[in-house]
Amino acid sequence: MKITGALLIASAAAKCGNYACVNEISASGCTGTCNQDGYCGAGGKTCSERLASNDWSNLRQYQSQARAAGNKKNIDHNLIGAIISRETRAGAALQTWNGQYGWGDCYGGQCYGWGLMQVDRRYHNVQGAWNSQAHLEQATGILIDTINCVGRNHSGWSLAQKTKGGVSGYNAGCGNVQTYDGMDIGTTGNDYSNDTCVRGQYFRNRGF
Repeated sequence: MKITGALLIASAAAKCGNYACVNEISASGCTGTCNQDGYCGAGGKTCSERLASNDWSNLRQYQSQARAAGNKKNIDHNLIGAIISRETRAGAALQTWNGQYGWGDCYGGQCYGWGLMQVDRRYHNVQGAWNSQAHLEQATGILIDTINCVGRNHSGWSLAQKTKGGVSGYNAGCGNVQTYDGMDIGTTGNDYSNDTCVRGQYFRNRGF
């Protein structure tokens, strides 16, 4: 029994790579306001699960790319799916700019976020088509760099806390993650990691 248990634990860890599985992360869900979808009528996990449900049919189109990117980068692909949902409503929020489809974060006649996971062209040389595995791998690499940065800044945190902090920092930067309870202050809607991680849990429970 001990050997079997150890194998099960190792198998579960392998499925999530070098970082926490999304279901290991404690998250409270969205605030119910200021999300990219607008007010959804409720706060907390109910809100995030409703938003995730709205994106589910679109997100499944990108399951193979997300899984491949997660496997290559050794991270839970459900986190990738969750960011896709949060950033672009699984592609539904993207638009055409300068004759090219796949942009978001548009204002003042300019668009800055590229692709499903919204890589910011001001800070990165965007790679791949908006819905490609190359794009997902680039964005996932940015997420991992942020998780590692949070880990260096908060070495006493658990792996799940560092991973959640990296999700928050993916939106507002590693330096914005000052405390565990307050990590989402300053993110979009002040709920980025709490909302995103609940979405990821929703997708994981549905076999994404």
